[in-house]
Amino acid sequence: VANYKMVKALTKDTSGPRYELNAREVKRFEAEFGEDWDGTMIEYDRDFVDLPLYVANAAYSDDFRTVLQWLNKGNLKERANAKCKDGGYISLLYFAATEKQPDLMSYLLLNGADVNILHFGGDSVLTSSCIDEDNPSETVRLLLSWGAEHIVKGERVTKEGKLVLRQEIDAKGNVEISNLISAELGGRRCEIVSAPKTRDDLVGKTCVAEEYVEISDQYRVTMEFTNEVLLLDANKLKRRDRTPQDPGYYVECKNNRLTRRDFKSNEECRAFIASLDSGVGELSKVDPDAEAKAEQAAADLLAELGLEDLEGPSSSASKNNQPAALGKKKKRGGKKKRR
Repeated sequence: VANYKMVKALTKDTSGPRYELNAREVKRFEAEFGEDWDGTMIEYDRDFVDLPLYVANAAYSDDFRTVLQWLNKGNLKERANAKCKDGGYISLLYFAATEKQPDLMSYLLLNGADVNILHFGGDSVLTSSCIDEDNPSETVRLLLSWGAEHIVKGERVTKEGKLVLRQEIDAKGNVEISNLISAELGGRRCEIVSAPKTRDDLVGKTCVAEEYVEISDQYRVTMEFTNEVLLLDANKLKRRDRTPQDPGYYVECKNNRLTRRDFKSNEECRAFIASLDSGVGELSKVDPDAEAKAEQAAADLLAELGLEDLEGPSSSASKNNQPAALGKKKKRGGKKKRR
C-alpha cells in the first residue's frame, strides 16, 4: 500500500528513468484493488521533516548522490528521519532498504534515523522488508542487528502475530527470513556473557546470531572483527543492539559518496566515534585536518585505556607526524571519472 502511494506519486514525472516501470506497478495495483482506491490514511507520526518528492524520486532511482547532498544541507538527524508526505509517508530508511543499499541504511542509522520508523500504514521497515519478496536477507539482518522490531498498524507484533507474519513470509518464498525471525535472537547482534572454559577470551565480545539450532538450543554465531564461527548455547548470549555510539563499524560521507570504515575491536570503534567533533555524526567540514585530529585523539584515548596494541601497524606512522588510520576503508561506487 505504501509502495503504491509512492510509485503513483512518482509517475507524475514522465521523464524519470523508472517511469514505465512505475506506471506498470500502478496499473497492476489498480487492476487488483480498483482505480478509485484511496485507502485510509492514519498518521502515526506528525513530527518529521517532509522529504521532497525530487529526493524521493532520486532514492527510488538509485541516485544516491542527490540524496546525500540533500541530507547534508540541513539538520542531519532530522533529515535522516524524513518522510515523503506525497508518497505514503515513506521514510528514507525504507527507500534504502527497498533499494538494497546497506551502506546508506547504516549511514542513516548512525546519524539518528529511527530503526522502527513507520510509514502511513503503521508498519515498521523490518516488517515491510520481511514481506517484500525481492528483499535479500542482508537487509533484514542489518535491521535486526540495529534492534529493529516487528510493528504492524502501529502496534508491536505479538507472539501469535509473528506466527501469522511468518506464514505470509513463507507464502512469498522467503523461507530463510522466516526461519531467521522465528528465534528470539535470530539475526541479532549479541554479547557473549559466558563461554566454554577453554574460551574465556570470548566473554564480553560481540557476535551476530546467524542461525538457531533448535534441537540443541544453540546459535551459530559469527564473531565480530574476526569472523570466527562458533556454536554457543542460547543462555550464553544477550542482545546488544547496535547504536550510534556502539555500532561496531562506521560509514561516513565524503564528497557525496559513502565510505565504510571497519575496526579491529569495539574499543577502537567507540574511541574513533568519541573523537568526532560532534560526538556522533560527520567530521568537521571546516577544518581540513579534522579527520587526522580525530584519529589521533582516538589513538590517544586507546593509549589511556591501555589498549594501544589495538592500533596495529598504522600506529608507527603517527610517530613520524603522519596521521594514523584507525580501521580500514572500503570505498563503494568505483573510481572517479576525470573531467
